[in-house]
Amino acid sequence: MRSELSLESARQCFADCGDPSALLLNKPSPANRTGPVIYLCDVRTSRTLLLETAQSHLNQLYERAMPEELKLVALREAFAIVLDDLLTSIPEIHADTRRGVILGAVFFVMATRGFTLTRHHGQGVQYVLIRYPDDRRKRDVFTVMPVFKSHPIPAAELEATVNHILLSERLNFPDRFTDGVTTQFKQLRRNVLAGK
Repeated sequence: MRSELSLESARQCFADCGDPSALLLNKPSPANRTGPVIYLCDVRTSRTLLLETAQSHLNQLYERAMPEELKLVALREAFAIVLDDLLTSIPEIHADTRRGVILGAVFFVMATRGFTLTRHHGQGVQYVLIRYPDDRRKRDVFTVMPVFKSHPIPAAELEATVNHILLSERLNFPDRFTDGVTTQFKQLRRNVLAGK
């Protein structure tokens, strides 16, 4: 089931979540230590977006600004819409779309048990956030996995990791996958999503 939320409404969902530019790492410094990288892998478009985070700002967001569960549900729906907008509008990305994708991905990752257990590992763990289609229900599924690899993860390793996660998803949730069709990820393009 596709959302009836408009793009403008989806962008507005993130308007009061703050400015994400401090969250993303532009240049490491002693005050702004490198944190984990979120690899946002979109199976439908074979694109990967990289969010290189600043550890201190990620911790602050987790401890002080993590939305409550009810708001997270709305943000997840809005995140899918702004992600679609970003993937179809590069290189001209609307500032509110960029904010929504950055904050949506970070909130999505932070809401998982995997993040809670591994968030103090800093650069030693990266997070793979995968979006893949559930064609039977006409919606997209998001899944997150912490990965103990150093950044950057080479393309072949990332593809193998994502495909391993997709195989696990197929075994655990076979109703999400069309019979006989194997969902695979083969990265075509990788972009760093800066906080500009």
